[in-house]
Amino acid sequence: MALLLAWQARPDDEAVREDVRRFCALGSDRRAAWEEAKMVYRLAGSAVAEKRVRQRRRVTRRQALAGVGALGLIGAGALFGPGQWQRWHADYTTSVAEIKSIQLPDGSWLTLGPESAVDIAFSDRLRRVDVLDGMALCEVAPEMRPFEANTGDLRATALGTRFELRQNGGRSVVGVEQGTVEVIAGAEAATLHAGDWLASGPGSSIERGHRDAGQTAAWRQKLLVAERDPVGAVVAEIARWRTGEVFIADPGLMGVPVSGLYDLQDPDAALAAVVAPYGGKVRHVSPWITVLTRI
Repeated sequence: MALLLAWQARPDDEAVREDVRRFCALGSDRRAAWEEAKMVYRLAGSAVAEKRVRQRRRVTRRQALAGVGALGLIGAGALFGPGQWQRWHADYTTSVAEIKSIQLPDGSWLTLGPESAVDIAFSDRLRRVDVLDGMALCEVAPEMRPFEANTGDLRATALGTRFELRQNGGRSVVGVEQGTVEVIAGAEAATLHAGDWLASGPGSSIERGHRDAGQTAAWRQKLLVAERDPVGAVVAEIARWRTGEVFIADPGLMGVPVSGLYDLQDPDAALAAVVAPYGGKVRHVSPWITVLTRI
């Protein structure tokens, strides 16, 4: 990979070309490694290009809605990416592998997981938290005003309890550690108790389950508990614990279910454990790009 990066940076440099030739001449295994490195690099480039196309499409829809007067601001959002634009405007954010606790004006506590972003809106009648991205544990101070927390198409309401919301890879999850939470997911309403969880994924599919209440917001202990969760959502959560971008080059891996307990202190090992049951491998194209593929 080091040779490949040097070759990509200086394709006309004869010294670099000679280094590649010498490496490949050392044996068929070296030649095969070189070909594999080039293939992984191409896959990474395709994944990056596809992500940029998705981002441009989202920005284009914003342009249509916002009107001509907002084009300058939207242009800045396109330049730095919708995710970064969203984080700049959030009330509270965290960085890679960071966990932060925040006391809210009513005495409630909010604990944010890595690379998370939330907005806070309190009024005389309502306390509201919007989880824009990532994970948040809400420890709600009891009082008469309802406490509402939203992420994706999920809305959770409580008066005094402890529950988490997660938004990873387009999948929204509410899990209850203590007390009772009323949840609305699209047209469906549910009452969750300690240990219950509800998830809403792409296509508005709703899933429900129960686990030990102590496993709620396991990311506080730098652990991830998955129970037939889609690979795309699990990978998105693990990626918050490491620098650089993680891409799934094989679309067939995105939605397949995976179960396990993953150590987030070693995110690369966790990524490998997630895709291994499906023949997937972790390929490091550079310190900033990692590709998951079955090739």
